[in-house]
Amino acid sequence: MTRRELFQRRIAPVLFGVVIALMARKSCQSDGRTHASFSLNYGAAEPTVQVVDAELWMNDAQVAQFHRAALGEHIGTSKFEGAFPATDGELRFDIQLKNGTHRVFAHRVHADENAVVTVNLEHDLQP
Repeated sequence: MTRRELFQRRIAPVLFGVVIALMARKSCQSDGRTHASFSLNYGAAEPTVQVVDAELWMNDAQVAQFHRAALGEHIGTSKFEGAFPATDGELRFDIQLKNGTHRVFAHRVHADENAVVTVNLEHDLQP
């Protein structure tokens, strides 16, 4: 058996299998997602909030959307969860207050696996 035959019959198939296994492993690991919850804290400004619209952006793409409107005097607990493609992102808010004004702003966020991230909005909602 020559070296070329040895390579073609024995080494090449093994090498091909190793390359396929490495490609499959990389593909499976890159699809990992971060499971997290985001809790919005309005603080003392909570009674003035009428409607909240939020978008979560990661890797230059919108990955989540949240909408909540006050049905009575208070908007109440605002929390959303999901499986996200990254750990760092930006929450973009459009919040309407009961006096009719809109506040549009963004917060950088970081979420580890199974984390509950509290986003404090009180400062952004002050008059």
